[in-house]
Amino acid sequence: MIKMSEREKLMRRTNATIEAMKSPRVRWVTGRARTRVEIDERRYSQIVDSITHDEIERHMITGAIKECGPLTVDEISKLTDLQPSRVMEHIIALRKKGIITEAGEKDRQYLYNLL
Repeated sequence: MIKMSEREKLMRRTNATIEAMKSPRVRWVTGRARTRVEIDERRYSQIVDSITHDEIERHMITGAIKECGPLTVDEISKLTDLQPSRVMEHIIALRKKGIITEAGEKDRQYLYNLL
């Protein structure tokens, strides 16, 4: 069983946030002002918040796998404080992007690892 202190959890989230801000997806969306696209500011803020939140969570997941090696959805959920259903949503997206893959089984669950 992997246990982390609140400080370790905060450090993981901070590192994931830093990495997420480097992602092309977030940079593209936040760079919208330079392209002079007209959009409702409230809706734009919601979209940016949603994309940024997704990217942070995805970097938390990939960071956990990078640090610990292949993990199950339950293990990722415990390490990231994300619900298993949310972890699975991100795993699907990360698999489609070719970032992670299945790496065997453990306790009747798939293991996921970075490519």
